Amino acid sequence: MENQVQKRPLSLTIIAWLLIVLSALALIGTFTMRSNPQMVKMVEQMHISMAVEQAWTVVGVVINLIVAYGIFKGQPWSRVLYVVWGIIGLIVGFFLTPQKALLVVSLIILIVLSIFLFGEKANDWFSARGFMLKRED
Repeated sequence: MENQVQKRPLSLTIIAWLLIVLSALALIGTFTMRSNPQMVKMVEQMHISMAVEQAWTVVGVVINLIVAYGIFKGQPWSRVLYVVWGIIGLIVGFFLTPQKALLVVSLIILIVLSIFLFGEKANDWFSARGFMLKRED
């Protein structure tokens, strides 16, 4: 019997690359935000320092890149990390972000991507069901 290589679902490949591209854009935005008067004003409204905002973004970028790596490698912990970090981001955003409408958009994105990350094809790719952190034996 021939050993078949399981193919990653296209939706997961798209999600992983989307996380990578958005992370790159976030880094660019983070390191140029001091030169953008609108961003400076938004950060001032959040009552945190620019350095804290930049550090928070960098942490988010690192986590998103780890999630993308895990998706590419079929590691089930990556999708759990994505959901947990997304929820943490929404909670922090609720207290800091003056534009609450942005949180609605973030929530919708979190829900849609989670549907793909926990769908049947994704379960097969990750060899896990639900919030399992390790692959099934």
